[in-house]
Amino acid sequence: MLGELAVGYLFLGGTGAGAIAVASVLDLALVRAPFGTDARVSADEAPPCERVVAFALLAGFATLALGVLCLLFDLGRIDRALDLFLRPSATYLTVGSFALAALVACGAFLALVRFAYLPFAPRAAVVAVEAVAVAVGLVVVAYTGLLLQGLGAVALWRSPLIPALFALSSLSCGIAVVLAAAFFADPDGAADRVVSLLVRADVAIIVLEAVAAALFACLALASDHPGAAASAAQLVSGSGALAWWGGFVACGLAAPLAVELALAARVHVRAQERAQQPALRAALAVAAVLVLVGGLGMRGAIVDAGMHRNLELEEPSAQALRLE
Repeated sequence: MLGELAVGYLFLGGTGAGAIAVASVLDLALVRAPFGTDARVSADEAPPCERVVAFALLAGFATLALGVLCLLFDLGRIDRALDLFLRPSATYLTVGSFALAALVACGAFLALVRFAYLPFAPRAAVVAVEAVAVAVGLVVVAYTGLLLQGLGAVALWRSPLIPALFALSSLSCGIAVVLAAAFFADPDGAADRVVSLLVRADVAIIVLEAVAAALFACLALASDHPGAAASAAQLVSGSGALAWWGGFVACGLAAPLAVELALAARVHVRAQERAQQPALRAALAVAAVLVLVGGLGMRGAIVDAGMHRNLELEEPSAQALRLE
C-alpha cells in the first residue's frame, strides 16, 4: 500500500533531484561561479546569475532532504533502509538508493560552498561534484518512475510510459524550482539570460510531458488488461479525475505552457526589458508554482488510480503478490 508519504517522496525526490541537476548544469555551462580563494564571502555579493544558482541548489537540497525523510518515515524502520546499503543487490531499488544518497551528499556540499566561505574548496573540486550531481540526479529522476513501475502487482503502473512521464515531470519541476529561486534571488530581473533559457527548455519538456501523459492514459484505457483499463477509468473519471485534470493537466501543463509560450513569443522585446517587467516576472513565478502543483497532482492521481481498483481484475499472480 502506498500512502501520502510515498507520494510525497515520489514528488519531492524527483523535484529535488531535478532542481540540483538543472542548477548544476547552469553553473557548469553558463555561470561558472568562482570558488576557493576567489569565492564570494557572501552569496549576497554574488552577481544575479550566481545567486539564482545558489538559491536553487539550496532549495533543491532542502526538497530532496524532505523527500528522503518522507521515504524513511514511510519505511517505518531505519534498518530497512540500511539493508539496501549493507546487502546491495542488482535492482532498481538498490541503484536508486545509492544514487539518492550520493545526490544528498552532493547537494549538501554544493549548497554549503555557496553560502559559506571555504577557500580550501577550489573551483575544480566544485566542478567535479557538480558533474557527479548531474549524473546521479538524472538517475534519481528516472528512478522515481522505475520504482513505481517495478511494483508489478498493478497493471496500470507496469507501463513503460510511467518512468518517462515521471522523469519529464521531475525535470519540469526542477526547472520550476530554479525559476522560483530566480524570482526571489534576482528581484531586478538581471539574470534574464538564465531565465529565458529555462523557459524555452521547460516549454519543450512540458510538450513532451503532455504527449507522454496522453499516450499513457489512452493506451491504458484501450488496454486489453481489465485491471489497467479499470484503473485508467478511475484516473480520468473516478476519484483521481480532479487531481489528474485539475491539478496535473490544467495547473501543471496548460497554464504554465500558456504563460511560458507568451513570454517566449515576445522576441521583439529586449530580453533585459522583458525580465524587468514585474507583471511578467510574477506570472512566471505563478507558473512555476503551478508546475509543482501539477507534478504532485499527477503522482497522487496515478498512485490513487492504481490503489483503488478491483483485485479480481488483476492477474492471479499479481493478486497473490498483493495479498502477501
